[in-house]
Parts: sequence; structure tokens; C-alpha cells
Amino acid sequence: MVMKTDGVVLTRIVADAQRSLEFYRDGLGMAEAKIMDGIVWLALPGLTLFLSDAKAFSRNTGMDPGTLGGVGGAGSDGLLSCAIASTEEVDGLLDSALAAGGTVSGPRTLDHSSGHRQYIGTVTDPDGYLWQLVCNISEP
Repeated sequence: MVMKTDGVVLTRIVADAQRSLEFYRDGLGMAEAKIMDGIVWLALPGLTLFLSDAKAFSRNTGMDPGTLGGVGGAGSDGLLSCAIASTEEVDGLLDSALAAGGTVSGPRTLDHSSGHRQYIGTVTDPDGYLWQLVCNISEP
């Protein structure tokens, strides 16, 4: 199966989301930075960066960041997310990743407090790096 993504999101775990918001908004002048439910959103050219506190990371991935690992501890630092067009594509990619030696978590449906609903599967590659495959089921 070929992954066709509509965008890439990098999520990094931070100790204090509010402090991160203030740093990027006030310190680096990223005026568009915003925070919601423990996650700072930064829109960069070609990439969306989420800075997530551990509680929000666990809520949104179903994983405890303290138990993640990988080469150089990479999995514990966050994950890459790709927007996928359909739930069927998410399922197909999860099946392909599992067959290729990855570990799969999900899929599952996540309802955000904003009213946004997503279908999510998470893949850990053979070196422990995390990828989240996300299909937006509904917009708020």
C-alpha cells in the first residue's frame, strides 16, 4: 500500500505547554501559536509542530510517554503524524506496517473537546520510532 498524506505533524513532548507557548509566541515571535488542551500548535512551512505535555500526549495517543523507547530514546521524544484521507487507508497502512515488522496500536476513534473526531492508528517502526496515521472523521 502507498501512503498518500495530506500533511505532516511532528509532536514533541514538553514539560510545560504554557511555558512553551510563551517561549515560541513571545520569545520567537510566532504570533499564530495557540494552546488547547495541553498542546501548543505551531504552523510552520510544510509542517505543523505540536508541543504536548505528557498528559495530553497520553490522552491523544493512548500511550504512556514514560514507557516509550527507541534508538537513542527517539520514541520517548514524540511522534510524527500524517493526515490520511480515509479510515480504509489507515487500516490498510496498519496492516502493511505490521506485515513489514512494525508494531501497531489501534485503530481507535478519538473525540476532542473541540468537537473534532479522528480515526487514529499508531505504528512503531523496527527501531522504535512512532508514526501516527490520522483520518479526520469530522471537523468541529
